[in-house]
Amino acid sequence: MPSAKQAPVIERLHHLMRECRAVAAAVRDNAQDDGEPLDPAELIDLIAEYQVVLDLLDEAFNLPSAQGNGACSIG
Repeated sequence: MPSAKQAPVIERLHHLMRECRAVAAAVRDNAQDDGEPLDPAELIDLIAEYQVVLDLLDEAFNLPSAQGNGACSIG
C-alpha cells in the first residue's frame, strides 16, 4: 500500500501511462494508415525514454534497505 505522500504520485503516473498508451496507439494507427513505418531514430529515442522510466521505478522498488527482503530487478 503506498504512503499518503506516494499515492497521488503513483496515481498520476498511472494516468500518464494510460495517456502514453493512447498516444502510442495513435502513432501505430498513423503508421498503418500511411503505410509508413516509424522512423528508426524516433523509435530508438522513445525506447530510451521508456527505459529511463523503468530504471527510475526499479530504483524506487529496490531501495538499499530492501535488498535483504527479496527485492529483485524489474527492468
